[in-house]
This record gives sequence, C-alpha cells and structure tokens, in this order.
Amino acid sequence: MTLTAEYFLWALTAAVGFIQFAAGQGGLKGLMFSQNPVFNRILAVALASPPMIAFFTWNYRNPVGIIEGAQQAGLFTLASFAAVVLTLLLGSAINHRRLSTAAPSVSCLDALKDMTFFQAMRSRYRWKR
Repeated sequence: MTLTAEYFLWALTAAVGFIQFAAGQGGLKGLMFSQNPVFNRILAVALASPPMIAFFTWNYRNPVGIIEGAQQAGLFTLASFAAVVLTLLLGSAINHRRLSTAAPSVSCLDALKDMTFFQAMRSRYRWKR
C-alpha cells in the first residue's frame, strides 16, 4: 500500500471515529452506528485510537517528506468529506427502520435526533401535489 493510500485510510478512519463520538455526545441518533450510547463511544474510541497512534509514530515508520504539505492537506480534506458521506450513508442504512419517518418538528441538525439524514431530506423536500 502506498503512503498516500495509508494516510487517506487513517484519516478517514479517524474522522469517522470523531464524527461518531460527536454524534453520540449530541444525541444525533440518525448518525450513530449503534443506538447504545456506551457501545457507540467504545466504537468511536476504537475507530479513532489506531489512526492517532499511526499519526504520532508516522515519522518513525516512514521516510519524511514523501507526502508534501499540500498533498497531505488535500488528502485530509478528501478523507474528512468522505467520512461525512460515509457516516450519512451508513447511519441512514443502519437506522432506516429504527427511527421515525414523521415530519420533523425541528430543522437542521436537530432533525437527526429523531430520524436519519435521508428521512429528513425526504420529509423536507417532499413533492407537493
């Protein structure tokens, strides 16, 4: 595996872990992979810890300067965006039957406390006949 692919996968895994932790802290059930808050925190720490160890030991394991700063910033931005998309897709797929499909009483991120992202988007932009 190339260093760029390794960096991208570590950044993606870390970002998904941090998003899961934030979703658990905020009670955003539509984004959480597990509805059990304790298990969701354990999952978040399990996802975020190995990349942090890999990042802090990166220079000991790999030659310095292979991934330049601009390339590293681009990979991190792409991995962060991919983590958001992955979380929205997986959270919606996992929680599709578990959460309600009623019209949200609130908007923005608070709607994700009671429904998935795609349920909220569908109820927000429903075709009116």
